Formats: sequence, structure tokens, C-alpha cells
Amino acid sequence: MPDLMSYAGLIEIGLSFGIFVLFILWQMRTLRRDIRAREAREAAERAAQADPAAAGRAKAD
Repeated sequence: MPDLMSYAGLIEIGLSFGIFVLFILWQMRTLRRDIRAREAREAAERAAQADPAAAGRAKAD
């Protein structure tokens, strides 16, 4: 069996790259979630501006 220390650099590069890819995927998922939440909030605000009476009733409830 070959000495694993001779592959230490390759192992470190592979692990670093894998962690980097996982981090990017996690950030993209979070970004998509935040964008959807912002779009939903903006749509609700536009709907409230279009019908102020409904917005007033919602606040009163």
C-alpha cells in the first residue's frame, strides 16, 4: 500500500474543492429562497397599494 502522505496535497485540494462547491450550492439555495421571499413581499405590497381598503381591513383584524 502506498504511503498516503505522498497524496496529502491532492487530498487537501480535493477536500477544499468539495467544501467550496458545497458552500456555493448552500449560498445559491439561500439566495433563491431570499429572492422568492422578497418577490412575495413586494407582490403583497403592490396588492395592498392597489386596494388600500383591503389593506386597512387587514390591519384592523
